Amino acid sequence: MKILRFVLLSAILVVASSLSGFVQNAVAQNRSQSGARPDLMSALLELDRQAAATNSDISHLQIDKWKGGWKTGFTTSSSHKNQASQTAQSLQRNLHGGLPDLIRDALNSRGNLYTTFKVYEDVGLVCEALDGLATTAHEFGKQEEYAPLATDYNSLIRLRHVLSTYIQQKAAAVDGGGSSFSSMTSSASPDGLGMPKKIIIDDGLPDKPTKSVAAKKKKTSTMPFSNGQ
Repeated sequence: MKILRFVLLSAILVVASSLSGFVQNAVAQNRSQSGARPDLMSALLELDRQAAATNSDISHLQIDKWKGGWKTGFTTSSSHKNQASQTAQSLQRNLHGGLPDLIRDALNSRGNLYTTFKVYEDVGLVCEALDGLATTAHEFGKQEEYAPLATDYNSLIRLRHVLSTYIQQKAAAVDGGGSSFSSMTSSASPDGLGMPKKIIIDDGLPDKPTKSVAAKKKKTSTMPFSNGQ
């Protein structure tokens, strides 16, 4: 009888210990997932590689061979080609010089909020211009031209989300959780207390990227980039 009690007690202790360990691991994993800060340095390095890959994909576009659009009177129009060519050139200037320079500044500052935000904002504007170019390529170009641009767009959107999460978490830590991301971005002071205005691209554009390439209304983006920051 004593042996049976001993066996039952041992089994109960083993089960209780296993359940306790399972609960502790689950709680620790949940805390880790909810409080983990994105690996900014890795994201920036990946973004630098993605910018180069996107620039290469754009350089392989044969816009001059795209189908012509239709005008009134059943005549063809090449206006979409001209707009797409301008957008492609603007994107290439940014992806070759503007964005890599911003990424380098953010890397050298080790995740400074101001320099990281400049990268985040520029990536958003690049995504919007690339969305328009990819949509036009889908309509008038070849599938093998559109597909890489769509992949580039999705990768840039994902990396932009990583930057957004990092900025929100760091801003909350600095301000004690009392500052929202939207209110933070409304300032344009470059002294570290606020955020910069639009950069790289000359004209004013929405802060949020456009909808996905597949769902976006067919329209060509012609947003000029400037070489200055």
